[in-house]
Formats: sequence, C-alpha cells, structure tokens
Amino acid sequence: MKSFLFLSLFISIAIASPLTLKKIEEVLQSNHPLYLSIKEQNLANKAKMRSQYASNPLVLFVDGAQANPDGSDKEFEYNTQISKTFLLGNQRSQSLDIANLNFQAESLELEKKLLSFFNSIKANYHKSCLMQEQRAIFEQSYNEFKKLYAKKLKAYDYNEISKKELLQLEIEKADLKQKLENFKAKESILKQTLFDAVNLSNDKKELSCKDLHPMVFNQNDSTKIFSLSTEAIDKQILGAKKSVNLYSRNFESIDLSVGFDKEIDMKRYRVGISLPLSFSSKSDKYKKISALHQQEALKLQKQHILIEKNRRFKQLTSKLENEKNLIIMTSENIQSFKTNLLPLLEKSYQFGEISVVEYLLNKQKLWQLQERLIEHKKTYYTTLFELYTVAEIKEIE
Repeated sequence: MKSFLFLSLFISIAIASPLTLKKIEEVLQSNHPLYLSIKEQNLANKAKMRSQYASNPLVLFVDGAQANPDGSDKEFEYNTQISKTFLLGNQRSQSLDIANLNFQAESLELEKKLLSFFNSIKANYHKSCLMQEQRAIFEQSYNEFKKLYAKKLKAYDYNEISKKELLQLEIEKADLKQKLENFKAKESILKQTLFDAVNLSNDKKELSCKDLHPMVFNQNDSTKIFSLSTEAIDKQILGAKKSVNLYSRNFESIDLSVGFDKEIDMKRYRVGISLPLSFSSKSDKYKKISALHQQEALKLQKQHILIEKNRRFKQLTSKLENEKNLIIMTSENIQSFKTNLLPLLEKSYQFGEISVVEYLLNKQKLWQLQERLIEHKKTYYTTLFELYTVAEIKEIE
C-alpha cells in the first residue's frame, strides 16, 4: 500500500513538474507519430536489406502425361526437377554491400528529418519562454502603474490634480491593460502551438525555461557541419561505384539442376547446368553505363548541396552575430537607463519638476528597450536553431 502511494505521489509530482527540453525530447521519442513512423521505416528498411541476404530459393518443376501405347493399357509418365541459381564470384556480397549502403543513406536522411523537426521544437520552446518573460515584464510595469494610479486617484479626491490629468491616467491604464491581455493571448497561443507540435494535450502544464541555450556560438570546429548530407551522399556514390563493378562481369550466375524422369519403358536421373552468357546481351552494358552516370550525377549533386549549405550557413552565421551584437548593445542601454536616467526621473517626479505624464512617457522608453531586447533574443534563437538544422548537428559546442 505504501509503495502504491509513493508511486502515485511520484507520478503526480512528475506530471506537475515544469516541462523541460529533455522531457519534451523523451515525449517525442516515446509517442510522437513522426518519431514512431521513422522508427518503423528504419525497421522496414533493415528487414528489406536482410531479405537480400537470403539465398535464391529452390525451384521445383513437375509435369506428367498419360500415354496410350498401341495394344497396351493406359500408363502415366512424369518427370520432376529441382534447380537453384548460384551467383558467381562475390556478386552476392557486392549486392549486399550496395543494399547496405543505400539503407545507411536512407537512415541518415531520416535522421536529418528528425533533427530538423526537433530544432523547430526547440525554437518554439525558446520563443514561448521569451514571450512568457515579455509578458511578465509588462505585467510588472502594469502593476506599478496601477499603484501610481491609485495614489493619483486619492490625490484627485483631495483636489491635488486636475480631472484632465486623471483622465489621461485612466486612458493610459486602459491601454496598458489591453496590451497586457494581448501579451497573455500571444503567450497562450505560442504555448499551445508548442504543445500541439509535441502532441501534448495538457495546455496547463508550465514550461521550465531554465534550460535555454546560452548565447554562445563557436564555429571553429567546422568538421562536423553538413556531416549527415555528406555521409549520406558519399554512401550513395560508393554504392554506384560498386554497381559499376557488379555489371562488369561476363558471367553472373549459374543454374544447377537435378531431375528424375519416369517414362513407360525406362527411368532416368538427370543433372544439368545452365550458364547465362551475359556478354551476349547489352543489358549489363547499359546498366553499367547507367551506374557510371549515376555516380557522376551524385558527385555533382554533392557539390551543389555543399555550395548551397555553405552559402546559407554563412548568411545565418552573419545574422546570428548581428543579433548578438544588438542584444549586447540593447542590454547596455537598459543598464545605463536604470543606473543613470531612472534615478534622475524618480527625483524629478518626486520634486514636481516633471508631470506624471512625462514621468510615464520616460519610463515607457525603458519598457520599449526591454521589449526590443526580447525581440532580438527571439530572432537570435530562431536563427540559431535554423543554423543548427542547416549545419545538421544537434548543437554546436
């Protein structure tokens, strides 16, 4: 009983705990249709490849006939034969190597698909967390304004401010409340979009947001980038090369057969051999030519892919660096505002040197800087995870 209660408590705590990127990945791997479909596709490809390891089946041939010799009773004749095809040389191993290379290339392409999908999930997670932070900052500003409004409302009761000034504050308060509701709606939509993508129905679950990726990017190690595409197409090129060798033989296979014939007046056993003369047909010649062209086409395709990926990689790297600089500058401006300008505004307002409207307008500049900072962070993370997808690695250390 105690064990059951402990297990129930553990499960309830796990369910109630904030959702992290690690938990999201676990959920995706356990029940998301894309992950499961790719897993099944890999198993299907593996089974298909293994089927080619099996040797050719035996072939059984049986026929019979009814004979009516002159002046004799009806008799039956029949013959049976079992045959099997054997590939010559190392053709089987070469064919298996080609099949295995194609299987590995397909697996790498599926891995790219998964990587792209999970990077999009990570980007949505970061945007949701930043939207949550943006809403929290604005909500704090709104609550501070409500306190100020409450004080001014009392001041109006004592005729310390005019009706016009109070109306301005009421309009500003209503505008801020509308903006806050808009932020809450955006936060809810982003969060629900994330849960829908992960295939989670619990929209009340909170995000941890303590595992955001650090804003550090080091591109010194370029050996890992594009590794999935490069490896996949290299395996296809090697498979095409092996196909050229495979179709360069004069003799491909041999058929061996044994049989038994029962005729009216005799019985006999047969042993046969059949050797297809590949050189007598142009089929293998054109298959070889096709494999040669396929090999060259794949090499050119690899060049094109790497050129395009390098171009996009440089664009995204430049954009990422630019956003990082904007984040640093905006952060410095916010710190400078808080350290230098904000104390002066507070004093000027307390001593009546500026009106409440002027005070609020200047504080709004701080909010605008904070909003701009979060927008830069959103762009930074969107660019970062797109860069990870283009570079084809999970994370760049």
